[in-house]
Amino acid sequence: MSEIKLTYFDVKARAETARLILAHAGVRYTDQRITFEQFGSVKPKLPYGQLPTLKYDGELLCQSMAIARFLANEFGLAGKNNAESAQADEIVDAVNDMFNGRVALRKETDEEKKSELAKKLIEETIPNGLGQLEARLLERGGQFFVGNNLTWADLHLHFFVNIVQTNHAELLDGCPNIKNLMERIEELPNISKWLKSRPESDFDVSIATF
Repeated sequence: MSEIKLTYFDVKARAETARLILAHAGVRYTDQRITFEQFGSVKPKLPYGQLPTLKYDGELLCQSMAIARFLANEFGLAGKNNAESAQADEIVDAVNDMFNGRVALRKETDEEKKSELAKKLIEETIPNGLGQLEARLLERGGQFFVGNNLTWADLHLHFFVNIVQTNHAELLDGCPNIKNLMERIEELPNISKWLKSRPESDFDVSIATF
């Protein structure tokens, strides 16, 4: 059995897709969560000064998407061939376009600009992005985004939709197939178990508030 340790903060954010993949795979791993205070002493030792990191059989991997993609390949969630792998990457990139809009909003310190960014995120970026993904899902059969099988692309979208649904569930009203996919993901035994047991933090609430 592989030795796996995922290190991040006590929040979902950039490590949650990796956690969802590991949960679905049903493998044992160390879910190391450090405080922001502890990060100060850890940061100089990290290759890029960032978290998350993944220790997998002695190898240290960095960058959240590289980690998630590696785990997806390891546990059969990256597609059956190169074309399907690229299709999964496409959906992940589209989700990241929306998530990065949320990140930019959180980093903005000017209140007027922050208000403008929030308005654009809620009225344009997320509705447009979800609408495009809804159409893509239908084009590919309506069940999953890649090959009519679950991939990490579906789990990555679940991570983002979970943030949106906290305070802006109405943004999913025009996306019945995405909503159905999210419900089916949550019914998967290992995912259901993870969603019921995973820690929730004040920072998670903060991320979902916009």
